[in-house]
Amino acid sequence: MMIANCLKAGLGLQQAFQIASQEGPSPLNREFQRILERVKLGASLEEALLASESRLQLPDFSLMVHSIILLRQIGGNFVTHFENLASILRERKKVSSKIRLLTAHGMTQGAILGLFPWSLLLAFYLLSPDFIAPLWETTSGWLALGVIFILDMGGFFWMKYLARIEI
Repeated sequence: MMIANCLKAGLGLQQAFQIASQEGPSPLNREFQRILERVKLGASLEEALLASESRLQLPDFSLMVHSIILLRQIGGNFVTHFENLASILRERKKVSSKIRLLTAHGMTQGAILGLFPWSLLLAFYLLSPDFIAPLWETTSGWLALGVIFILDMGGFFWMKYLARIEI
């Protein structure tokens, strides 16, 4: 958004990068400084942007770099482009945080469901040890505990697999 405001004020793209390198947030301002240093050493702006993009390998930065290069080649309004890009990146951040929230919710539910049989077993043991004793005194009891354990672990890993979403 800072670059869009600089462009609205009538500054050029490199001047907007200069202001972003001075007043921008910490990790990003250093990157703009590196881009400007490469341009001062004789590289084109496209080359400097692509070098930074290949070093950082961030999807949002890559989107910005390629859109700047494309816009410089075909022409267009940089101000509206940067405003649209800023809103796209904000929405993308909102969606990814909501996805993380929902997957964390699913993982919590999976952990609660996975611990439920074992906490129920402990509660029965504390309340009535004679009622639960056949589970570890007989072969069929041990077999039942083994099946419960295998199904419980299978459910846990299945929930973990389902909750894993690439953002």
